[in-house]
Amino acid sequence: MKLINLSLLFLVFALFLTWYSCSDASELTPNEPPVAVFSFAPEYADTSSIITFDASLSSDMEDVLGNLSFKWDFEGRQRWTTAVKDPIANFRYSKPGTYNVGLKVFDSEGWSGELRKDIIIRDSV
Repeated sequence: MKLINLSLLFLVFALFLTWYSCSDASELTPNEPPVAVFSFAPEYADTSSIITFDASLSSDMEDVLGNLSFKWDFEGRQRWTTAVKDPIANFRYSKPGTYNVGLKVFDSEGWSGELRKDIIIRDSV
C-alpha cells in the first residue's frame, strides 16, 4: 500500500514539474504598461524654432528602450504620427500659441502609456 501511495505521489509531482516547466513565464507575471516621459528643447521657442522632443527616458518593466515604439501628437488635436522606434522627434510650429503635445509609448505586447505637456510658441521677431 505504501508503495502505491509513494508511486502516486511521485506521478503527481512529475506531472506538476512537467506542467510548470512547459508553462510560459509571461503568464505568471502580468505585463505592465510603459511609462511615457519626454522633454523638449528649446524651452522657449518661436515659429522659427525647430523643437526637439526627446522620449528616451521612457521605460517599460518588460522591454528595453529599443523594443518600444513612439507616437506623437504635436498640436494636441489627437492627430498621432505613425509609430516609430526613434524616441527623438523634431517639429516646427508655423503659428504661435499654446500646444498640448502628446506622447504615446507602446511596448512589444501592445500596452501603452501616455503623457501630455504644454508648449508655448511665440511669434518670431
